[in-house]
Amino acid sequence: MKLTPKFAHIPAEAFTRLVLAQTRSYSKPLSLGRRAQVSQAFAAETSRPSTGTSWGYDGSADRLVPGHSYFVTCHPGLEEIVAAELSAQHIGAQEVIPGKAGVFFRGTDVVGYRANLWLRSSIRVLRLLAKGPLDSYRAGGDEIYTFFRQAANWAQLLAPRQTFSIRARVTSCTDIPSSHLVQIRGRDAICDSIRDVRGSKPDPPERGQVADLPLFAALFQDECSLYLDMSGDSLHKRGYRTAMHASSLNEAAAAGVLSLASWQTLSASEGQVLADPMCGSGTFLIEAALMATNTAPGLFRQQWPFQSWPDFDPSAWHSSIDTAKQAQVKWDGLLLGNDVHQGALGLAKRDAKAAGISHLIKWHSGPCSQWQPRETPSTVVVNPPWGLRLLNDAEEEEEEPAEANRWFAGDKLPGGRKAVSRRGGSPGYQQAEIKPYEGTPLQAAWVDLRTFLKVMLWRHCRRTMWKTFLLSQTSVLQSAV
Repeated sequence: MKLTPKFAHIPAEAFTRLVLAQTRSYSKPLSLGRRAQVSQAFAAETSRPSTGTSWGYDGSADRLVPGHSYFVTCHPGLEEIVAAELSAQHIGAQEVIPGKAGVFFRGTDVVGYRANLWLRSSIRVLRLLAKGPLDSYRAGGDEIYTFFRQAANWAQLLAPRQTFSIRARVTSCTDIPSSHLVQIRGRDAICDSIRDVRGSKPDPPERGQVADLPLFAALFQDECSLYLDMSGDSLHKRGYRTAMHASSLNEAAAAGVLSLASWQTLSASEGQVLADPMCGSGTFLIEAALMATNTAPGLFRQQWPFQSWPDFDPSAWHSSIDTAKQAQVKWDGLLLGNDVHQGALGLAKRDAKAAGISHLIKWHSGPCSQWQPRETPSTVVVNPPWGLRLLNDAEEEEEEPAEANRWFAGDKLPGGRKAVSRRGGSPGYQQAEIKPYEGTPLQAAWVDLRTFLKVMLWRHCRRTMWKTFLLSQTSVLQSAV
């Protein structure tokens, strides 16, 4: 097909596929939803760069670095932080490319093991298993079935009595309306493939349990990338917590915020003191301690899905663990934590003890207005209650605005680095007089709570001293999720 100058920049194969998808005859007319879907896919194709930019879609050409292709997921806004973690010596990833809500990289099996051990600001480590186009002329369910059936030798990947699971994300595909279709037809294909070899299909995982072979499929514009989920549970579940606080901050998001505030570099200096005047269950403090002592967060986990895979290398895995343990260092700094809620503080103390860093933290219980630490903090970071109420409204409304002014207007942190977290819609915080210089958006969604936390890091220059401000705004989603 000869391309007109208007569409000369579009690959010929993609142009032909999209045009025919719009003009092909169906047994019945296209619905308005299908027309809009195909039109959006065509518009996206005309503006899409040569490499895939959708979440989890690996559209790059063949790589020169041997090993596997990986995709690490993270909160939007932390891609550069995660890329820096992957490029560090502890992991040693190659061809690190930040994407949308994640980062692509290549590496050997050992690099994948190290990524699960060392990544602080990530959610999952996905290893590419298969990638290929989906025929837009065939029914979407049939094409998914064929793709999964041919993606791997499932009888070799999945041993008898082992389980598997499928999660999916679908964006702008011709005849695939939802991720549920991918899960159903993909499961059918894998079960049929194994039944043809063994005579029986595998059982599903027990409710609440991680499957032996977790799979993730990312479908984008009639292309499918199928991944093995090496992490299983989200990486923010470090393993040192036995109970979760009602509104605790996600550990991966907390580590990302600390990295944005350069805590990894600051903690290497002598005499550093970090304070959290509303520490809750202590997420900021524990993550700050793990970073300061160079403790790999994955060391607390006892079990990983890839340990039951046929290509698992036990010697390489144990060597990675030993190297991570030897990399830990002593730290001469101090962490200060305060909270008015006794239950949350009890959880924080227990979790800090389980993480082995309780000796680095001094705790205090009471209102922020009455907390006068003897040590002057060099860094302050805080995440006040942002949606779920721990106390009654009157107590919290009276506490938060006044303490934002006291802690971040200079009374308790003269000449130091300041981080302020502001709950959206609270007029008292307008008096803090924080003037932004540069912002970096970070989004973290808790679906179960139907809340949305938006964090922005501000840098403000006054004379010759840089000061760091952390601004956090929250709004509750009104629509059901």
